[in-house]
Amino acid sequence: MAAPTPGPAMAAAAAAALSGGTVRAKAFSGGEWAENFRLGPGTFDFLCGRLRAAIERRDTSMRRAVPAEVRLALTLWRLGACTEYRAVEQQFGVSRSTVCKILRDVCEAVVAILAPAYAAAPHAVATGTGGFALPQLAGVLARLPVPIRAPAEDAASYSDGRGWHSVVLQAAVDARGCFWDIEVGRPGGAGLRGTALYRRAQRGALCPAPHADVGGVAVPPFLLGRPRDPLLPWLLRPYRRAEASRRRRRRRFNAAAAAARAVAAAALGRLRGRWRCLQKRNDTDVAFLPTLLAACCLLHNVCQARGDACPPRWVAPPPGDPLGGEEEEEEEEEE
Repeated sequence: MAAPTPGPAMAAAAAAALSGGTVRAKAFSGGEWAENFRLGPGTFDFLCGRLRAAIERRDTSMRRAVPAEVRLALTLWRLGACTEYRAVEQQFGVSRSTVCKILRDVCEAVVAILAPAYAAAPHAVATGTGGFALPQLAGVLARLPVPIRAPAEDAASYSDGRGWHSVVLQAAVDARGCFWDIEVGRPGGAGLRGTALYRRAQRGALCPAPHADVGGVAVPPFLLGRPRDPLLPWLLRPYRRAEASRRRRRRRFNAAAAAARAVAAAALGRLRGRWRCLQKRNDTDVAFLPTLLAACCLLHNVCQARGDACPPRWVAPPPGDPLGGEEEEEEEEEE
């Protein structure tokens, strides 16, 4: 039987079940939990175990602390439903200021505790089974605009040039559809050259994976960028149509690159579909957004690693082309 449509009543019941210490498996099926908290009960328990020491609070003489399970459930529901703080406040029975504090605490704990294990740069690059078809391809560089409320200060630097304000989530997507090297910047910033990834890779420290012998040549690990990105020792790009039409090898390279880009596009669709706060205008304080977006990526990676399904009805492909494949006529960025 299909899981019921997610809604506030289900989330409120889940919160009550958690705070009452009842067995979740008896209160909700796995499908119901997934619909409301965007992951299964097993992964929820896993996250509680990893994060409890950082997010649990003690009772005081003035009030009882919100249990760690409820703190995590509230955060997952907020990220997955993208409801207003007022709705979370009403459904979980805590004040709006407490909702904001819990969201911040849990997201910070997710980033601090899970990033070393779930978003580390690769120490080895697989090819073929378990990896991309292109030898030494460590990831596809993806950029996802996330709409935001216009900040009170320096709003112009967050303008995307089309009358909206946003931040840009940039990450490398590996062959498993997981994100590493997660950064958040402004659409009006310095682009790729202004990122920590660029500075580190230019020093020869893209990732710890070693060089590999490919046809007698020692090839370092590299990323696949947009056709408009500069050609660098660590960053390759697809051939433009006119270039690829002349050589069979170039067409084969582009076919393998297209397959890799499809993996990255599917990962972005699952990320946006699981954490629906990425689909709407985000009213979170812009200073906290990098932590919140990184937490979404890390929770996605945990779900991928643990095999939590992302139903097709959840998948929300990003609007436009976050991988930058439509710009063959655009000018190349300079080094």
